[in-house]
Amino acid sequence: MAKKVAVKKGEKKPARVKFTGFVPVKLKEFTITQKSSGRYEVVNKEGKNVNGAAKVSVLLEAKLLQPSLPKPAATEEAAPAAVN
Repeated sequence: MAKKVAVKKGEKKPARVKFTGFVPVKLKEFTITQKSSGRYEVVNKEGKNVNGAAKVSVLLEAKLLQPSLPKPAATEEAAPAAVN
């Protein structure tokens, strides 16, 4: 259980940081948080979750995901032929 921090009158509460150490990222239209499982949660202005390709594009924009490119197909010239 998280330890509660006493806040004096007139002071702001500290930012909510889970045990992962990830601080929520606020963009113009979205808020990105990290779940305890390590996955990211993307919420729009209206408070609704964003899923699928839209979520991936937001995470790429925030540089939280690295795009992976498909590996080039092996050609016959690159692979040595086995001689029996």
